[in-house]
Amino acid sequence: MDDDNEIENELINNLVNNYEKANCNKIYIENMNGGYLNLDVDDTKSVYVWCCRGVVVNLSGKCNHIFVYKSDDVTLRVDDCISGLTCMKSIDCKILFKTTPMYNIEVSNSDRINIRSSFFNTPVVYRGVTMNIIKSIN
Repeated sequence: MDDDNEIENELINNLVNNYEKANCNKIYIENMNGGYLNLDVDDTKSVYVWCCRGVVVNLSGKCNHIFVYKSDDVTLRVDDCISGLTCMKSIDCKILFKTTPMYNIEVSNSDRINIRSSFFNTPVVYRGVTMNIIKSIN
């Protein structure tokens, strides 16, 4: 019986530790209306933009993944992103990459999304979207 309790406690502790560790690597930008935000990120950080309106976010450095959800008129300037971009239920967003993500860009149920980069070597998966993919030299 003690072995079962010990195993159960170890599993619970591992779950709590992994949850806390995962949350330490997330940057949340929530319910922001208007303004500019400059963030220095590293490759362990994922950025979550939730329910924002009229915001310009500059991500300096290399982040892991970017999530944009239920946002309107958001501009993201991204130096580098390892994993990808996920954009859902958003309107009039501009994502400006210096370097596109290595794995994928996913956009769904969104309207008037502009994705700009100087080089596209990443699959773009989309559904229920009006968007522009712009190849730019600048």
